[in-house]
Amino acid sequence: MPAKNRKKKGSRKRTTYGLSMTILLWALAIGLVSVFWALFISGPVRLHDAQLSAVETVIREEVPEIKGLEQNTFAYVTWQGYTEETLYWFDNNGHQLTTRGIETLDYDAAKETAKKDYDIESDSIRLAFGYDSPVYEIHGSGQMIMLDYDTLTRIYEREDAH
Repeated sequence: MPAKNRKKKGSRKRTTYGLSMTILLWALAIGLVSVFWALFISGPVRLHDAQLSAVETVIREEVPEIKGLEQNTFAYVTWQGYTEETLYWFDNNGHQLTTRGIETLDYDAAKETAKKDYDIESDSIRLAFGYDSPVYEIHGSGQMIMLDYDTLTRIYEREDAH
């Protein structure tokens, strides 16, 4: 048999799958990303949201007329809120940590103490919970300081990340 009529061993016609295979692979990739998104990203977010809602429900059952409810994290997670007569602080399970009469709230004294004793000009001030008691959290002059709610003594101070 002449050399040019002989078939080469191992040679086959190459086949390509074209556009339909490309579309199928893209659909598979998008499907996998969607499944991973649902399992690893939105799943934990939904669980976290459900936990926050459960704590808020416990607090609202204990103090139905509470306003301004917000979460704060320092040494641990706490919640703060108020009514017309009382300031409330709760732990992360919704159990009451402490209360103060609304008439004891004195932002001006806290700002003055921060300026006079620590040379921090207040840009913002809010209530929070320190290691074991309520605090005024003051941001200003590139610093964040926490002053004890009752004594206005420094509980914590650091450079401000804002």
